[in-house]
Amino acid sequence: METGGRSARNDLFQELKPRCVELSQLALRDDGSATSAKSLTESTKKLLETLQQKCQRTDGVFDDKLADYVFFPLSQILRRKQKYTDSLSELTIKCLRVLLEYGWRTRISLDLAKQLLILLTFVAGGVPGQNSTPAPEELMIEAYGALAALFRDLSITPGGATALVETGTIPALGHCVTVILDGVTGGPSPDTQLQALRALDAVWHCVKDPQALANFLPGTISGLTKCLMPSTSTRRSRRTIVSALEVLEHVLVSTLSDLRTRNIKDKDGEDSKAENKVLTKSWLKATAAQIKLALSNVIRLRKHESTDVLKALNKLCLTLLDECHDTLSESASMLVETCMTLDGIAADDSMTRSTTLTDLAMVHPDLCDLIKGTIYNWVTSLPRVMQSNDETAKNSALKQLSKAQELLVGLNLDSSILENTLASSLRDSITVTLESSHAPKVLQETDFDLNSQAAMTLTTDNALSTNFHPIILSEESQRQTRDQLTKLLASVGTRQLQIDMAGEMLEYAREASGPSLISAFWLSCQLVRVSASKNRDLDEFFSSTLTLSNEQEAMEQELFSYSLSILSDPDERTSDWRLQAIALEVVADTAQRLKKGFRTELVDTLYPVTQLLGSPNARLREHAITSLNIISRACEYANASDMIVDNVDYMVNAISLRLNTFDISPQAPQVLVMMIRLTGPSLLLYLDDVVGSIFAALDNFHGYQRLVDILFSVLGEIVTVGSKSGQLQIEGGPDIDHRKTGTQIPTIQEIVEMIKKKSKIEEEPLPHEDFPRKPWKDAKTLLDEADASKEGEEQEQEEETGEVQKAPPTKVYSMVQSIARLGQHYLTNQSPVLRARLLGLVSTACRALHNNEDEFLPLVNDIWPVVIKRLYDEEPFVEIAAADAVAEICRCAGDFMATRIQTEWPDLMKKTRQARAKVLAERKGSGGRGIFSQVNQVWESLVRLMIAIAEYVRMDDEMFDDAVELLADLIPTREDVRDALSVVNGDTVWLAMQMAGKNEEVERPVLAGYKFSALDILVAK
Repeated sequence: METGGRSARNDLFQELKPRCVELSQLALRDDGSATSAKSLTESTKKLLETLQQKCQRTDGVFDDKLADYVFFPLSQILRRKQKYTDSLSELTIKCLRVLLEYGWRTRISLDLAKQLLILLTFVAGGVPGQNSTPAPEELMIEAYGALAALFRDLSITPGGATALVETGTIPALGHCVTVILDGVTGGPSPDTQLQALRALDAVWHCVKDPQALANFLPGTISGLTKCLMPSTSTRRSRRTIVSALEVLEHVLVSTLSDLRTRNIKDKDGEDSKAENKVLTKSWLKATAAQIKLALSNVIRLRKHESTDVLKALNKLCLTLLDECHDTLSESASMLVETCMTLDGIAADDSMTRSTTLTDLAMVHPDLCDLIKGTIYNWVTSLPRVMQSNDETAKNSALKQLSKAQELLVGLNLDSSILENTLASSLRDSITVTLESSHAPKVLQETDFDLNSQAAMTLTTDNALSTNFHPIILSEESQRQTRDQLTKLLASVGTRQLQIDMAGEMLEYAREASGPSLISAFWLSCQLVRVSASKNRDLDEFFSSTLTLSNEQEAMEQELFSYSLSILSDPDERTSDWRLQAIALEVVADTAQRLKKGFRTELVDTLYPVTQLLGSPNARLREHAITSLNIISRACEYANASDMIVDNVDYMVNAISLRLNTFDISPQAPQVLVMMIRLTGPSLLLYLDDVVGSIFAALDNFHGYQRLVDILFSVLGEIVTVGSKSGQLQIEGGPDIDHRKTGTQIPTIQEIVEMIKKKSKIEEEPLPHEDFPRKPWKDAKTLLDEADASKEGEEQEQEEETGEVQKAPPTKVYSMVQSIARLGQHYLTNQSPVLRARLLGLVSTACRALHNNEDEFLPLVNDIWPVVIKRLYDEEPFVEIAAADAVAEICRCAGDFMATRIQTEWPDLMKKTRQARAKVLAERKGSGGRGIFSQVNQVWESLVRLMIAIAEYVRMDDEMFDDAVELLADLIPTREDVRDALSVVNGDTVWLAMQMAGKNEEVERPVLAGYKFSALDILVAK
């Protein structure tokens, strides 16, 4: 091995020799010319290439002797550095750096090292006292790198560390440290700063003398702190910050660790006053105070976005808490807080198991008190943070508390004061959050949606959501804060502590009001939810399992009962919609826990939940729908509609109870409308008593207009659904149509058949009898009498058969008939909207009931006087509804209305002529709205009425002439008018068309001996 090493060293020497000789000769012959400088530069570059290719090795071949040989020509250039260009200096320093890193790495001449220390310091920082131009960035980087290598060499070289702190060398070392710190804080680039930090780290690894380190400590800490302080003006790279933190850690530990300062603390007063002694108790105390100030600036990096920076900062704090536990005890509080903030930052590094704050707390018990104090400060400041508008600060505070709670559990630390403070702080935090959010919408009766559209969404696919919209911190921008709050509640102590805290919150809610009530109730709900989600399998290993399970169930039942009381009978204290929404979540959670067993609770819960579908607050309606979806799924129903249908008797009983007790709140009618829409006609069979209760309520509260409107919306829904029900009529009943068919013109074939029948009758012989019993009649008379007798017998038989098969009306029929008959008394109500709605109800009822004339025609007779009066209402939309209702009655009753229409005809004609006059006047003007104007809509409704009368009701000639005159302008243009009038008298309609010039041209007949007159004389001029 020795022979092989010598041979390799000789080979390497032969490689380096020509380069070194050439460079030496050029350096000795240098005359300062540009040509000479260029030659030196080229030669130095060749030497650097050789060094990089052949000498970057650690096998000992390139040793200190070869390095001394190579350094000789380089020293010639370094002596006259000021004469050469920066590029030549940079190449020279690069060559020197290779020598330091590989040639002198195990041994270096101490005299040479001192010279290089001064030289490299001047290269990096300039000559002291001269205002020279700063060195180029590349040259500074190489100089700092060479200094780092030089200090590493001296730390290994025997006597190297001692030589640095000798009296003659210490000033140069001090100046070097100052230059390095200038590079750390003011280097022109991140690479420069990084190389300077490496050089500084090498200094503190090389120097072993405590006195020297104590002298360098203030400046070093000041420079590193300046480098690490977050600033908007100076941006440090991530690598620079991480390296600075690592250097700071080594500097503090190497100087102020408990092992280093133990002797200082043990000294008495006389020793501490000894001359030339820096390391005294007073120095230690002052230094610790200054370090605390520096660390208070450094720990601001815990808000840095880089994970590497946070890991390095966490490692610094943990190391100082461990190594400098007593020395830096004044800084322990802020270090503990920083470690708690950064707890878990290195959890993703599964390759190594690093020391954590939990580990240190087990070694140093006093840290537990600091941890509790820090958590207490965080807890008490939480309401103030939550009151701000900074979501980032809120998220950070909640995240810190979550980690702190996990730390408490990990250390098994209990504190009743801390637990009570946490409960109060959480409640106050939610309260201030609610107070700073938008005020809830007040529940007003006028805001109720009478159409109950929310109910209909239950049957659609997009309403099958089973996730509640958040109540607290509900905005999308607050999602992270909301998640952190949920995580915090889940990390609060043990399951037993969560149950106890939930009980305390519920007790507080029973006496509170306003936002405080909402926050306490919400927190109780959340704590019960997270405690139920704890892994209960682990509890089997503990003796308190049974007791804990019973406490959990008791707390859940108590919370459910309180929620049900809010939903069933909310008072002024609990009228906020958010309370009801939270109660809905509790009911849904209970259903999910009990599964199918919750069906027994539907007797008490289904109606209170369903009634909120009529809430004016959209958020509360969404919560009600989601709650019903969750309950139906938990109870194993296909959907919420099926659940309501299956429990319809509970719902109807609850509604009837409220109506019978004259509860005038609008929820019961709204729920009934929703139920009718969901279940369809099958529910109507249960509502006969409810209809009676509704009319009783109308009699007692007819002055409450909104309530009257809502109750009639229920009746209208019953009529609408009942009219489509298959249970309305008895199967096999007749389908009556009163539409007139018009006069049929007989065909030639029909005329021939009539003549043949008449001839047959005249030729028929008289019947033979032995003795006449009555006067003889002709055959035609006898046949007519026989036919009449036969028809009478058939009619009598049909009537007898009909009496046997005739059955009473169905329950649904009677209900719709009763609503239509009793509703007439409210057609004079002061609300025009209600009058119009009732007229629509009459139209719907007539279409449903008209096939059973024995029941329907008496109903028409009862309601006719009131309905016809509405035709002359002062409100145009009521007139329109009345005209449509009268038209529908005419269609359904037919000629039964003939006398009534004839009696009303003069007034009807007067009103119709007035309506037509208004329409014509509006068309002549310039401000009309065309077919969308009220005047035109009233006219169109009357036209529809005239069409219905013509098609379904018998009219005398005078009435028909009035109708033709009134509708003359529409006959040529509207087919529906033309067809309706043609049923009565088609010739008159043809004549009107002819006079309007709308008929097709008729060819004049041609007949020999006759001349036909032209029809032009009949055309209107």
